[in-house]
Amino acid sequence: MYRMESLSAIENSASRRPVIGFGRELDRLEQWLADPLAEAQLFSVSGIGGIGKTTLLMEMAHRARRASALTLWLDGQGELATSSAFLSSLEMGLESEYGKFRAAGAPLLPYIVTELSRQRTVLILDNGERLDRLEGWLLSSFLSRLRSAGVLLIVASRSGLPVKWQTNPDWGGSGRIETFALQLFNREQVLDYLRGSGLEAKAQMEIAQKTDGHPLLLALTVDLLRSHEGEGTSRWNDIPAILSADWLREAASPAMHRALTVLSLLPAADQFTLNALLDKPLEASDYYDLAKLSFIRSTSQGLSLHHVVSRLLRDDYSRRDPQQFGALRHRAFRLMADRFHTADRRTQMRIAAHVLELYREFLPSAHAYVDFSSTLQAGEPMPYRPEDLPYLHRFLADSLARADWQSELVRSAECHAVLDEIARHSPEGICIVRSDSGTPLGFCAGLRLHALSAPLLERYAPSFFPLLGEEGPVYRDVSPEAADTLCVLLAAVDVDQSLYSPEELGALLMQQWLIHMTGGWRGIIVTADPQMSALLPILGFQAKNENLLRQADSAANEMTRWELDFRHITFDEWVQLIIRQTGPAGTIGGHEEEGPRFGRGMEIKIDASEAKQILQQLFQVEELEQLPVIRQLHIPGAAVRACVQAVLTAENPPLPLTQLEQRILRESFLHKALNKNQLAEAFHMSRTTFYRQTLQAVSHLAHVLTQLLASSR
Repeated sequence: MYRMESLSAIENSASRRPVIGFGRELDRLEQWLADPLAEAQLFSVSGIGGIGKTTLLMEMAHRARRASALTLWLDGQGELATSSAFLSSLEMGLESEYGKFRAAGAPLLPYIVTELSRQRTVLILDNGERLDRLEGWLLSSFLSRLRSAGVLLIVASRSGLPVKWQTNPDWGGSGRIETFALQLFNREQVLDYLRGSGLEAKAQMEIAQKTDGHPLLLALTVDLLRSHEGEGTSRWNDIPAILSADWLREAASPAMHRALTVLSLLPAADQFTLNALLDKPLEASDYYDLAKLSFIRSTSQGLSLHHVVSRLLRDDYSRRDPQQFGALRHRAFRLMADRFHTADRRTQMRIAAHVLELYREFLPSAHAYVDFSSTLQAGEPMPYRPEDLPYLHRFLADSLARADWQSELVRSAECHAVLDEIARHSPEGICIVRSDSGTPLGFCAGLRLHALSAPLLERYAPSFFPLLGEEGPVYRDVSPEAADTLCVLLAAVDVDQSLYSPEELGALLMQQWLIHMTGGWRGIIVTADPQMSALLPILGFQAKNENLLRQADSAANEMTRWELDFRHITFDEWVQLIIRQTGPAGTIGGHEEEGPRFGRGMEIKIDASEAKQILQQLFQVEELEQLPVIRQLHIPGAAVRACVQAVLTAENPPLPLTQLEQRILRESFLHKALNKNQLAEAFHMSRTTFYRQTLQAVSHLAHVLTQLLASSR
């Protein structure tokens, strides 16, 4: 129990730090204090460790005392053990802070109830995680006697009130309970906090980028830098360990500790998925306890870890044991890549975003257009809305005035007209980064290539179709529904706001666009900008140098067409391409590949190119057996052929192979009665769409063969 001087000391400690981000909660307290008819009420404050629950309670205590309310503070760690301990703590508080003493022989409970009912009272209970120990007594014997009194009970806990409180007819059922689930600070609140730190503006922005809006992480970082000014930021490494230890204290067993580490590497996981990555399987009871932790939420895909907790657990783990972390991260990546093929589009986008977060260290942290070191979260993408257009025009005007990157295919004077045309005819080609309130902060815009968009490109970007060579005329006949290629023409961010650096927004915009492309699209960017040309290959774009635009001026002669083609590359191949290009040589995500990928006792992974070789040699058993992939599998060629034929003729093909993809492969490689043009016509597709569908089918077949042939060895 805090005595009066302790509570005063706490308030003084709180006043040394700026109290920000609690406007809604504090306004509601002020309303209750100012209401002369206010009845008994309960505020439930919840949130993950370090998010500011105690700080809010201290500010509430300060305001309650300032309003002359009788204010008592209890610590649930020791004062919820028994009803007598609870009442004794209140009695001690009345004595030490208000000079009130119980008469000799007077019963304790009636005395406490009488004193609390005499005047406006605020009871503050911190660390209320074990409220369930006393909930029966509190509801039936204590609070029931205070229902008509002006008493406010404020309870802070990581997970919120137990269900019994919410369903109690006298409290939750009568609207006497208000819940306040504390959220992370937004960027504006973070910078507001940092303004009084005494740190340089550059350091403030760097802290804002790295702390995710987590209040304790923010406070620890500021204190660390201020106390070790001039020593650099090497001690920043201590902070993840400090916070990770605090969160791990919530987990009751070593098995749960290990599960949290694995969960930090996945967007969400059920018990089966967790056990696929754990050396020792997680028991059902531990999985159930895991779901009750304050920083865990249940989703349709399983349990999901709060993204701040997830990042700091990973940071701590990677520093303590980088080799083991790299190996486990690689296993998690392989699992997600396999799940990606069979997931719905929404889940695919979440997987893609999570993988980019896992491998953010391999992306550029200092570039003219992007900075992937920021912890800024993209959130759920929101489509373009007509009311966004004035913002986009303003960003575009600023970009043109500063001569920032815009596609050289479009003349500067026509960029605004192009944006209007895209918004009118192809709004799905606009990708927007938004603030927490939904206001646009940046955008890129382009046209999907099909018969209806071709006239717009010919009008505003007449040099584009010649860049495509023989493929160009094909798009003049593609229906909008069959479009599979997007040409980016415009991009800009809001440079007038001061909350985010342009490079942060550029990285977030690029990340959203890349995630969108993983749905099977080809993206094309044409540029002569050397900065852009240095960035794109890092992100997996391929230069099509054979299609350099040939014009009279020298700037145009340097223009290059860059492509990222998810019609022809699988999601996992793309991610590993980025890692190989930017990570240590011979590694994938920091995990060194050991020996061949195949062989007895080793993991099998057949890729799309190997699956295509198998299809092409399917009826030449001798040639089939000479393929490296078949030789390393140690499986007879005839057995492989039988397996492929069974897959392509099955009534229900194994996932992720669809029936349409099965038919395409069957007609192309088993029956072989039609050429490519005839096949495209037979399937009512353009040649481009048929080509994309075939490659996707081969990729899905590779996934199926990996599963089937692994079990047959």
